[in-house]
Amino acid sequence: MSEQATMRAAVVEEINTEPVVSRVGRPVPVEGEVLIAVSAAALNPHDQVVAAGIRTRPPVPYIIGTEGVGRLPDGTRVYFGPVTLPQGSMAEYVTIREEFIVPLPDGLAEADALGLGVSGTTAWLSLTWKGKLRPGESVLVTGATGAVGQIAVQAAKLLGASRVVAAGRNEQTLRRLLLLGADAVVTLDEGYEQRLVDASDGGFDLVVDSLYGAPLRAALLATRHGGRLVNLGMRAGRVLELSGIAQKGRDLLSYSGDLPPRAVHREAFERMAAHVLAGELVGRSETLPLDAVAAAWKRQAESPNTKLVLVP
Repeated sequence: MSEQATMRAAVVEEINTEPVVSRVGRPVPVEGEVLIAVSAAALNPHDQVVAAGIRTRPPVPYIIGTEGVGRLPDGTRVYFGPVTLPQGSMAEYVTIREEFIVPLPDGLAEADALGLGVSGTTAWLSLTWKGKLRPGESVLVTGATGAVGQIAVQAAKLLGASRVVAAGRNEQTLRRLLLLGADAVVTLDEGYEQRLVDASDGGFDLVVDSLYGAPLRAALLATRHGGRLVNLGMRAGRVLELSGIAQKGRDLLSYSGDLPPRAVHREAFERMAAHVLAGELVGRSETLPLDAVAAAWKRQAESPNTKLVLVP
């Protein structure tokens, strides 16, 4: 295979192994697809769930990465995702159907665009599309120090929440969230269950939870009668023992990114992009070269409290 017909990419060769950088064949678009020259791609917890074969077995070998930014053949700068395996965004080129592409406004940085993709839309749509947040309601965000949680705290305020409480383990990031809209923070260490109740001011109307396990149970106890809890992740464990009495009168919901229609994703992305350009929404990111993918993979597994962006 000629050099021109190949490209560099981060590849998972076998289940439960770290990605390695290697040369693979360059994809060729079929009808309904477009070719994108990738300029940056982001890591997400979902990428590691896929690599571990937790839900379904991926078609190894495959290229990692769910989302990215790049340019169309005519030079248009776009965000794209999700990519269908065995393709991935951690490569020099990718092909994807047009409905999974969003043109980027002038002035929106690549890292900011990637922060609004999987993480941003998950936060925004958990609050709106699934959680039905209404202006004036109170919100608790657990796992608030992660990439999704940091956006969720800010988004809740932008959407009109009267009180937003951020709960997580990284105290430095929690202090930063106080500057970005959180009215109070709760550190998830010993005795946090009662502190969540105390911070709820009579009970939260809506909880956005990315932890599951014991923190979800504690958050539910801090939710008012008639309130809602939306779970979107399982960073604290995949098993939950929950009293039916504790849940009585409280709606326990689940968000998955493949449920909202593409038009809903696109509208959320565009609204958040406008807030970023207006200086009303701030993300955190770190950009690394593709050759650092193994180190970035390890950091992602340890919850880095920032969006890891790789440049192929």
